[in-house]
Amino acid sequence: MQRVIPIDGIDLATTLRTVAFLPRDPTVRLAPGHFERATVTPDGIGTIRVRWDHRPAEASVEAFGDGADWLLGRAERLLGVADDVTGFEPTTQPLRDVWRRNRGDRIPATGTLWHDVAWFIVQQRIDTDSAAEQWRRLVFDLGSEAPDGRETGAGTGATTALMAPPDAATVARLSYHHFHRYGIERQRADNLRTAARVASRLQALIDDGVGLDEAMPLLRSVPGIGPWTASCLAIQTWGDADTPIVGDDGIPSMVAWLLAGERRADDARMLELLEQYRPHRYRIIRLGYASGVKPPRRAPRARRDDIRRR
Repeated sequence: MQRVIPIDGIDLATTLRTVAFLPRDPTVRLAPGHFERATVTPDGIGTIRVRWDHRPAEASVEAFGDGADWLLGRAERLLGVADDVTGFEPTTQPLRDVWRRNRGDRIPATGTLWHDVAWFIVQQRIDTDSAAEQWRRLVFDLGSEAPDGRETGAGTGATTALMAPPDAATVARLSYHHFHRYGIERQRADNLRTAARVASRLQALIDDGVGLDEAMPLLRSVPGIGPWTASCLAIQTWGDADTPIVGDDGIPSMVAWLLAGERRADDARMLELLEQYRPHRYRIIRLGYASGVKPPRRAPRARRDDIRRR
């Protein structure tokens, strides 16, 4: 199944990079002019493939597997077409120049709540490299090879097939100590298992069109979905441009350095600085990452702790 979607003015490589944030993520592939993601939909496993040319006006979108129809039906939101940047014109530096260089950046909405919540729970309270390794181990052990429309063994020159993450039922029935083999300690393992047990109820928030304001209290009522995870889901799953990421060690200081030249900040100070940018507060954070501007580091990186060695 295939669709052609108008994307005039959208930089897909920039837009989709947050969905492919973790290095070596076996569920996603992003390359020049090419994006693929394998996921779990309400209809089953599916893979979406997007291709585009340099400075394109449209993208070619294909989907495969039981979840193909569901993925194609949400493709515009994944590509950032639904993200409205009307009226967003920063006038102060360096924001004005950063936005000028990144005007094609949009906020994608995946709609895949179980995939996203599992992905973010693995990232809770650890560094990116460790999270990437642990997610990779979990997916390769519990997930499944995703459909991609290619014949097995065909000489297409393609890289290895993507893996779909494990479905919620698989995760829910495992004991917490099973996750130690991936480097995931008991607290995050319990968070994963709890979220898996209510995954269908959470996904219904998306499929029933529940607005973010109504959905957020329900998300936050799930043990293990705290402020950081909930705000990340608001952004990635719903594609919300105004939800600041809270509970993160580095983002408040990045925002304060970008907007006020202040080296250190907490969530309260970050929210104060972002208030004037409603309804684009997350867009400012996104531009902060795009700018590469960071306050000087004062402390060494935290030591990585591998639960498998305990």
